[in-house]
Amino acid sequence: MTLTELTRSLRRFSTCEIADALLKLGQRPWGGYIPDIDMWSPQRCTGDTRIIGPAFTVKLVEKENKTAPSLAQHFVDLATENSVIVVSPPSDVKNACWGGLMSAGAKSRGVQGVIIDGRVRDLAEHRSMGFPVFAKSHSILPQNAFVRASETQVPVTLSGSPVTIHPGDIMVADMDGVVCIPVDLLKDVIASCEKYTAIDEQCMKDILQGHGVQETFKKYRG
Repeated sequence: MTLTELTRSLRRFSTCEIADALLKLGQRPWGGYIPDIDMWSPQRCTGDTRIIGPAFTVKLVEKENKTAPSLAQHFVDLATENSVIVVSPPSDVKNACWGGLMSAGAKSRGVQGVIIDGRVRDLAEHRSMGFPVFAKSHSILPQNAFVRASETQVPVTLSGSPVTIHPGDIMVADMDGVVCIPVDLLKDVIASCEKYTAIDEQCMKDILQGHGVQETFKKYRG
């Protein structure tokens, strides 16, 4: 299967199921989970939106930082079609790191969505476009007054997470959260998800029919 076919297969599985698979495959301690980042658009933590695609990473630095590299182009203009933009700002900045014009640019380039280790603004604009935005929180302050883009397509480690995201890693985000899958584990993750979601579907069926949780787990999970 091609990478495109494999990522398409992931659409059957939630971020919870994928994180379970990664834990079973030894991805400790958090199974690729990126904590504290939630869906803000097209809806707030509801609906069937699920973005899946290779990470296009962006590293931001404080505007006053004169030693970090600079970009000749806006990072949105550099993003590749079908990618998921992952924005890594300095820790605990109070300004937004993404706004409505960026969503317009990203959508026009065929970007799947954006994952921000920080804040977003212009919520109504993202939602009116139906563009998927995942972020820690929101703000009314602009990006360019406080931070600037320094590098793209470099490894980033988001705050509060032991997971390093490399360019091209497969990002999956839905109303439950965000998870990062190393490309070399993609086939194994899909196989594990197929196996254990089938088991859990049977568990759900029996529990809804009145069987005890412990009894059901022992029967199907061993």
